[in-house]
Amino acid sequence: MTRFLGKLTGFAMSLAVLAMVAINDRADAFTWFQYGPYDVVWIGAASTRYLSPSTFPPGSDPDDMILESMGLWNIVPACDFEYDYFRNAQDYPVDNFDGYSDTIAVPAASLDPGVLGVTYLVNDGPVWYDMDMAFSDLPLGVGYNFDPNPSCAVVTAPTPTNGFSFLLVAVHEMGHALGLGHDPQGTETPGTPFLVATMNPRYPSGGPIGQENIIELHADDRNGARFLYPHSGPTEPYVDLAQASYSYGAIAGRAIPVFFTPTTVAPGGALTVRSVIENLGVANAVNVRQGFYLSSNPLIETTDTLLADVRWDLAFEDAIDFNADVDLPADITAGTYYLGTIFDDLNEVAELYEDNNAASYCTPLTISRLFPVINDIFQTSATCGQTFIGPTPTVTHPINMAPITWSIDNPQPGMTINPSTGVVTWPNPAPSQFPYQVFLRATNSAGASTKSMLIGVGNASPQINPIPNEVWSACGGVYVGPTPGVTNPSCMNPIVNWSLDSGPPGMTVNFSTGVVSWPIPVARTTPYTVTLRATNGVGNGTQTFQLSITSGGDLTGDGFVTTADVQSFVDVLLGLDLAHLEDADVNCDGLVDGRDLSAFVQVLLGN
Repeated sequence: MTRFLGKLTGFAMSLAVLAMVAINDRADAFTWFQYGPYDVVWIGAASTRYLSPSTFPPGSDPDDMILESMGLWNIVPACDFEYDYFRNAQDYPVDNFDGYSDTIAVPAASLDPGVLGVTYLVNDGPVWYDMDMAFSDLPLGVGYNFDPNPSCAVVTAPTPTNGFSFLLVAVHEMGHALGLGHDPQGTETPGTPFLVATMNPRYPSGGPIGQENIIELHADDRNGARFLYPHSGPTEPYVDLAQASYSYGAIAGRAIPVFFTPTTVAPGGALTVRSVIENLGVANAVNVRQGFYLSSNPLIETTDTLLADVRWDLAFEDAIDFNADVDLPADITAGTYYLGTIFDDLNEVAELYEDNNAASYCTPLTISRLFPVINDIFQTSATCGQTFIGPTPTVTHPINMAPITWSIDNPQPGMTINPSTGVVTWPNPAPSQFPYQVFLRATNSAGASTKSMLIGVGNASPQINPIPNEVWSACGGVYVGPTPGVTNPSCMNPIVNWSLDSGPPGMTVNFSTGVVSWPIPVARTTPYTVTLRATNGVGNGTQTFQLSITSGGDLTGDGFVTTADVQSFVDVLLGLDLAHLEDADVNCDGLVDGRDLSAFVQVLLGN
């Protein structure tokens, strides 16, 4: 059932004629009553309300709010109208022609179905004579809510738990009681936009203003009051910018909370946002910024994420109801957010009131989580036998798609993946003629996707096994070194070339086997340094060993011929030491005899 705020009933001592004046030819401007060419008003721009003590016990919530509703009309800038009140017991039904503007609650059954309140208007020519006001004592079996700052849930969905906002209903009826009619009137073409106002005919009429849910008169209501009761003297030109929380709906006169569509959107998506800005003051506002914000909670502040902004010139008495397209960040965490807007968010305008500039939308915004889309992974390379650590894979929307669990669809033997980072580890990559194709899988709560990663595994540079140091006798003939090998033949072979980086003069190396040879070793007291180099298709590596060439006569094996060798040499000559025959062959003729004794003495003396 459509819930009407009030039903205007005229008991004419003289005929009352309803007329409407449009602002800028808008069909949604305030309306008032006329008698012929005259506007019907209260004499002296004042009216006394007679409050029923049983309906409005002093100090009760209903009493506080009926007084507040009158007070809101009393403080309209540049308007001289003023309500006062008197407490007077009334009987029901009240007398609509006694000249007392009675205010009382009546049984709901005595009013038309769906009516929350009714104001009975009686005029005497161009002057109001009596305006009795009756409120349903239990509208639609729901009752009233006496929260001075009713939330969206209270205002838009009255239930037996929360009821209708009594303050909204009372402010609306007080607008009738000073002489304003409904706007729109309901005769407009279906779908015609109307200006959100307290005097909209259907609950919740203009609704509260701003995220603090302040109930105050809208710009159109103030314009109507000023029109009927203009201030006769100068008025302080103050500015009061406001952000309304309600906008026109599909039903003429039925305001609805400001909204946005869609209510679920992906990162980078666009929203169409309904917004209503008003200048409640009496001075123009020029080049005022309005910011649109995204917040993690219903309280909208300038520290929240700024999505967009626009600048306005807003004349006093004016209001703008519009749609704006707003883009969301390209990447944002999935979850529930709150959308809001702040008029004069930079606080550039000095205002009489600053608590009505921000509005939070009643419906939360859901940022959906996208299923992971993995960015392309460039081909990477590994080295045979060396631990491979792959690149860190990324997704197109890393903030929104997190958290992600990573896995491998086809891991190679020994291959693992960090489930949090997606980094692949392969301790011992095996060489292959063709790259390995590994499929990485990223999974989050929205779904999963895969991306291939190509890994080419090449041979490793040669690392030559250690070569033990060697000792060779100068009398031993041609020196032939050991056959060198590499530490990981499967990764390092084939060796395409062995070379000799350093060695004694006359030493050569077999480029195919790496075996060194020295046809005529020359003895000396210090070892020779021999450095081999192995080269394959990837790189090269070296290994060094020490080669000691001993001369005849060194029977102790310390590399020198000294007096310490004398006893052993004598023992060989006497046939007492057969183990050192070769060492005692100083002249290298294959025999140990007197000629070796002469040579031994010469070597000994030379040392």
